[in-house]
Amino acid sequence: MRESTANRNRTTTKELAMNLPGLITVHPDQTDELDALAAMVGTCFREEMWYATWLDVPNISEGRKLAITQAVIRADYAVTAPYGCVFTLDDRAGAVNAFLRSELPEGGWEPLEEESGRRMAASLTPQEAALLDPRAEAMEPLSDTNWPLAHAKADEDFIYFISVGVDPASRGTGAFRRLFTPFLDEADRRGLRCCLDCYTNRLESLYSHYGFRTVDRKSAPGFDLVERLMVREPRA
Repeated sequence: MRESTANRNRTTTKELAMNLPGLITVHPDQTDELDALAAMVGTCFREEMWYATWLDVPNISEGRKLAITQAVIRADYAVTAPYGCVFTLDDRAGAVNAFLRSELPEGGWEPLEEESGRRMAASLTPQEAALLDPRAEAMEPLSDTNWPLAHAKADEDFIYFISVGVDPASRGTGAFRRLFTPFLDEADRRGLRCCLDCYTNRLESLYSHYGFRTVDRKSAPGFDLVERLMVREPRA
């Protein structure tokens, strides 16, 4: 019996590694590098509307809100770096956490996301958890990161962006373009879709400029926030 495409993909990691000129893959043993990138991207994501909304609670200082956001990013890096999913520019002006579906272990992103959540939760105090856990649960309808599976065939590969961040000191320098376009070039070369989600009109417009279109929107009762699910088709 011929091996399925999905299983064959999972057994040829060397062949599957994304070829991303200008970007460096950060390995799991490079803990200082991962810490520094998580601190930088977490600073960016303190402005991101999901995090701003989730952390909009009393009795947590601004310093702790930043630290919690950075801990979320670091937890994601901890579970994805073993699969070659953390990338940075050679000048460290930005970082991306993104995966090829076929690069992940059996079960895909969902169990990794759950493990990331457990790691992040361990960084919260009991008081913080009491405030933030119910809020995260209420926001669950607009926190879907497994939606690309609904837009893909059973064995279809795709690239999904977990997080993209540019050092605030490097904004306006072209760092985002240098960071982002290698993935799009790779997707075009392989004939792959790219998927991401965002929460503001500004980001929706930015990603539209790079060929993404919004395929769905999600909301949750009690929150003035909309998750935009965006897909980019490969270009010939």
